[in-house]
Amino acid sequence: MTLYTDEHRIFQQSIRKFAEKEILPHVDAWEEGSHFPSEIFPKLGAAGFLGILLDEQWGGVARDYSFASAWCEEFGRIPSVGFTTGVNMHALISAPALQRFGSPAAKEQFLGSACEGTAIGAYAFTEPGAGSDLTQVQTRAVRDGNDYVLNGSKIFITNGARADFVLTLAKTDPTAGYDGFTTFVIDTKNSGFAVARTLSKLGWHSSDTAELTFTDLRLSKEMVLGEVGKGWYQAMQSLEWERLMLTLAAVGGARACLEETVRYVNERKIFKQTIGSIEVNRTELARLASKLQAGEAFCHHCTRLLVEGRRARKEVSLAKRVVCQLAIELADYCLQLHGGYGYTTEFRPERWLRDLRLNTIGGGANEVMLKIAAGEVFR
Repeated sequence: MTLYTDEHRIFQQSIRKFAEKEILPHVDAWEEGSHFPSEIFPKLGAAGFLGILLDEQWGGVARDYSFASAWCEEFGRIPSVGFTTGVNMHALISAPALQRFGSPAAKEQFLGSACEGTAIGAYAFTEPGAGSDLTQVQTRAVRDGNDYVLNGSKIFITNGARADFVLTLAKTDPTAGYDGFTTFVIDTKNSGFAVARTLSKLGWHSSDTAELTFTDLRLSKEMVLGEVGKGWYQAMQSLEWERLMLTLAAVGGARACLEETVRYVNERKIFKQTIGSIEVNRTELARLASKLQAGEAFCHHCTRLLVEGRRARKEVSLAKRVVCQLAIELADYCLQLHGGYGYTTEFRPERWLRDLRLNTIGGGANEVMLKIAAGEVFR
């Protein structure tokens, strides 16, 4: 049974038309300049693309994960994973988490603007000494009357340099284990918030990946996301969908890379025949295409589980491990078929290879995905 209906396909067509007009003519310049303009967010908001998972109360369209998945696959075809992930972290992770858990005051302050694209969100888990192992988070929030005072730092934060609000995981009780974590909604205009630096990266060039610091940053209790002590569980819920989001986007990017390469090899000639007519090349491309098709089906299975409200920790972890690794393999072979041109920036495979490489790290490294899946299998 297919996941996508005619309505999903029409939705994807609208995404493609928007991208052809507003994004694709500029994306190479954004990559070269290592920045994309925040002005694209209001355009996405006006088209209704920032409110896929948000309620109508905030200007959203209140769709389910199947529509979010359709978005990820189509939007993931844009050859700038730093840009597409920046949009997705705002629209599909940060804003929905704020809607799900935030206080009325926090939602009133940010959600309407988030849906419009005039306030941009980020989610801050990772720290210099705490990457995939979030139990080692050192950022502390200490109660002071009706407020909390936050001190610490975060790193590898997508949208970190441009965000208007940042959902930030901190320890409120170091003795309470998983119940000692709390997430806070930080207004980046607050005193004590700073962008320490933006990171130079192998890929994701247009993304403002940042290191953030918090120095005696004072927050009212209304800026607690949900309840004190529930931050770990919120993070796990958000990470499950974030991992699938990254994997679905990798499916879209890998498919775009494959399609571009098929066009190239059917035109490029060597020894008086096209590269695409050489049997070993045809066979290998078919093998990769079949694996990509299977990977997409696995992702759709994970999406169905989330739509039905079922647990999908094992399935999502395995899908991310398998599909994101496949995307790298596919992009690498596509680069190979471009020969010397593949090693230049004139053709897309080198960018796809650099950009898709991060998907096996971000949101949980391959090794962590296997550890999680093994724990689920043997528990």
